[in-house]
Amino acid sequence: MAETLTGARPLPWPQRVRRFIDVGWTFLVIYLTYKRLQKFPARDPEERARRLSNAHLANARRIYALATRMEGLLIKTCQFISSRADVAPPEYISVLSRLQDRVPARPFREVAEQVRRELGAHPDAIFAEFSRTPIASASLAQVHRARTKDGHDVAVKVQYPGIDRVLETDLRNISILVRILARIEPNFDFRVIMDELNRQVPRELDFILEGRSAERVARNLSHRRDIRIPKVYWQYTARRVLTTEFIEATKISDIPALIAQGIDPNDVALIMTEAYCEQILVHGYFHADPHPGNLLVLPGPVVVFIDFGLSKELPEDFRLNYARLVVAMMRQDEREMVEAFRAIGFRTKSDDPETLIALGRSFFEAAGPEQKPYIDADVMPEVNERLARILNANPVTEIPGEILLIFRVLGLMSGLQKRLDSRVNMFETITPYAEEQARLLETRGAGEAAG
Repeated sequence: MAETLTGARPLPWPQRVRRFIDVGWTFLVIYLTYKRLQKFPARDPEERARRLSNAHLANARRIYALATRMEGLLIKTCQFISSRADVAPPEYISVLSRLQDRVPARPFREVAEQVRRELGAHPDAIFAEFSRTPIASASLAQVHRARTKDGHDVAVKVQYPGIDRVLETDLRNISILVRILARIEPNFDFRVIMDELNRQVPRELDFILEGRSAERVARNLSHRRDIRIPKVYWQYTARRVLTTEFIEATKISDIPALIAQGIDPNDVALIMTEAYCEQILVHGYFHADPHPGNLLVLPGPVVVFIDFGLSKELPEDFRLNYARLVVAMMRQDEREMVEAFRAIGFRTKSDDPETLIALGRSFFEAAGPEQKPYIDADVMPEVNERLARILNANPVTEIPGEILLIFRVLGLMSGLQKRLDSRVNMFETITPYAEEQARLLETRGAGEAAG
């Protein structure tokens, strides 16, 4: 049998073909819908806006229907899109946000059987109480509230039976579609992103690894009283069942509820931003999935991080040179920017430094003159067009996988910052973290030179 990505066999061939056709057909319809709008634009601006809005709504519903029917990787994709309130059309946000933590649940009998396989007994034999109805259901698992026999309230995350085979199939199928798209539309070459998905998504199937990731981030941020991470109960945890402390808190995107509790959303935005600056730049290990279903808020405010299935460790050299790149971009130091881009692994076709300089400028200019922590949707077409021109002139032939997950986090955070109507100055917040780590790199370099 061919080597697998997740360790599981793909679905039987007929099911794999059917999923491929379903996904391919849906995305072909979406692609042709937008192509038609481009080819036959309305002359009246209001009519053009109305047609585009209708297309967004129809396509969002197509994707939602496909994802709820097929589950797996498609639900994760929808969660990502719906978290990007800064760039995704509001029609997509409205429809796809229902998949953040309200994916159609599996029957309790499947949950109970999975618990029995992993922990050796029925949930009723292990726990004093175990709710039949999940409190959340996501792309790979659903969560049930329970109580241990010694009285602790816990959240039990149970992986869907067979989801590993679905993911294996989807990763293979979508890889094929991405390669086809790259041939048809060279400006939309997502093969590098797909390679990173192939590396990272299978890790989310190992709940023991997820528990260790949660504990590692908790240790790293233990000095912060405004961050909380649920405790892991290892005696009730296995590869496909994860049991953690249950924390009753408000979803970070529920702005009316935050305000009703006297919580300033801007304070929440600042805590979140500082937490990620520290995770990425100082510790080099970070929670890489900050969509609204994975961040909660307690009065204080205290930000609660849950679901560490997608976490990432950065090599020390990468972390320090990334800090160097951030400082160079903030200072608009072009020479330092180019050296830092190369040090973290960016390569261009002709090795022309102007491409890397232009990339750095684009990231800096995207925030606009107000330096907001998010990118408004009306700015994104201009940013994307500028990046496309840069990359067409001199394509980036190598992008480090680590930077893709950092960009994912920054993108998801940007969407949350917009929802929170954040007034946080991103540059002021990130500067002390980046400069401290850049100084460490300089000190290390000076020591090596002296040695």
